[in-house]
Amino acid sequence: MLISLIKQATIEKLNTKERMKVYESSYMIHKENIPESSYFTNIVSAVPKRDKIRITLSNESDDLFIFNNNVYDAEKYKEFMDGILDDEILEVRVKIDKTIEDGYFSVYDYNEFINDILKLPIEKVLRAFSQLLKEAERFLIFDIFEQVTMFTTKTMCFLPHGCESVNCEFDRKQQIIKCKEASYFYNFDIYEVIPDDFKLQVCSPGNPLNELFDKIVTLLSISFISTSASLQDNQLRGAINGQRLMEYAVDVETLASNMILYKIYNWIYESGNAIDKIIIARNIISLHCKYISITEMDDKVMASIQSNYNLYLKENVKEYLELKNKVAEFISDIVSKTGEYACFLLNKFKSNVIAIFAFLFTVILANIVSDQPLSNIFTRDITILLESVLIASFLYLFICYAQSKYEINKVCDSYKLLKNNYLDILTQEDLNDIFDNDRIINNMKSTIQKTRKNYVIAWILFIVIAFCVVELVSVDPTVPKLIKFLKSIGNIC
Repeated sequence: MLISLIKQATIEKLNTKERMKVYESSYMIHKENIPESSYFTNIVSAVPKRDKIRITLSNESDDLFIFNNNVYDAEKYKEFMDGILDDEILEVRVKIDKTIEDGYFSVYDYNEFINDILKLPIEKVLRAFSQLLKEAERFLIFDIFEQVTMFTTKTMCFLPHGCESVNCEFDRKQQIIKCKEASYFYNFDIYEVIPDDFKLQVCSPGNPLNELFDKIVTLLSISFISTSASLQDNQLRGAINGQRLMEYAVDVETLASNMILYKIYNWIYESGNAIDKIIIARNIISLHCKYISITEMDDKVMASIQSNYNLYLKENVKEYLELKNKVAEFISDIVSKTGEYACFLLNKFKSNVIAIFAFLFTVILANIVSDQPLSNIFTRDITILLESVLIASFLYLFICYAQSKYEINKVCDSYKLLKNNYLDILTQEDLNDIFDNDRIINNMKSTIQKTRKNYVIAWILFIVIAFCVVELVSVDPTVPKLIKFLKSIGNIC
């Protein structure tokens, strides 16, 4: 469109250059062929508002007139044209500074734009596309004015001007995060690009960028399969730490494309757990690279990686089912023993009460068969003995309470140990799901704490009441004497 408008006038020596961010053209017009001002304003109008155009007219006396974003002075233009002699030649220079807006980026002369890219070293190509994709943020659309061509990747689209953009569902930011988590590309802050940016989804036959893009896809796939990689001085160097440590150095310019490497990369990062997948892939690749170069990976390597991953999944499923069974058994055991743990203090309390009453019955029975009257059963000696038994009962309560806490803590420790044993196999989310966010164990602890508190209160009340009863029915109670003794000590002090 732009070049077509330029050629509507009779021009000579058209010279066009288009770099990544700048379009420039220059040409000559003889005095008799100089067009009306509308010719230049039409060129300006054809440029999208996102870009800034500057058309500079100069005569042989170096007088200048400038059209700048459709703003010009008609009177001064007429004066400038009137000042051009009949045999003079007018030089016209067009410069457009291109910017990205809403993901759109202009390409005015497709052939010049492509030729400029193909002349650049791969490192500069990566840097240029990295900058464009950063500015576009999500999806980059190359708006092509002069060439009817179309091809797309997951994150870039080359479309003829006026065509509707394609729908992009690929989450580039998320993919970058996954790549950073699973590998270390030393130059990623400079070359923030991933293989998906260059892997052609819709291809145009005879596209001069096909070979370059395939080479870049291979280069970046190696980088993000590797444990670590760096790009410097036209060399990609890195290491794959698998069953063995494998180091490599690849010449970037002579690198041949190998789409098997992209298949491996895509399989790793497309879905599932990328960390698990990449560990298995590195193990297999490091063994294969004992005999071949990393750039010579073939379908057999890909098949071997997938087979090993399937075996790994089967082992994980086995471990997962084993864990589910163990958890089910453990929880069933907890549920069945919750009542037993809850009634532990009750059973001890009952035994203690029975023992005290048995002792009391023995005392009464001994008095029945003796010649002492029943009214004198609770003598001084019997009172001291019974109160000693009640004090011992309190100490026994403390021991039983400590034993109950110890046994519950042992159960909780066993539960935590079972859970921690599977941290290397399952994620924290999986464990929380299997263990139902610890609901069973927490409910058990809550139930036992409530019942234990009730039984401790009942036991203490029994001891206090029994102690008071013994004092009341005793012939010679000990508490008044004890109080009197303590007062006498206090007076002496």
